[in-house]
Amino acid sequence: MNGYAPGWQARCTKCGLIRDAAEIGLVRIGAWSWKNYTLGGCPRCGRLRFLAVERKPPEAAPRAQSS
Repeated sequence: MNGYAPGWQARCTKCGLIRDAAEIGLVRIGAWSWKNYTLGGCPRCGRLRFLAVERKPPEAAPRAQSS
């Protein structure tokens, strides 16, 4: 999982399941895609679906506690 498409996620266009791109082995650089979609299997749907390839939203920074 190291180094594969850091900062990217894949979302099933049918059921909305979001998975890390590295989890499904998606390599964004040089990968085949149509616009921002690629074909892949969805474990929730159990079928081949179009997956929307998106950047992960930035993680919220922990707020500093004032004393």
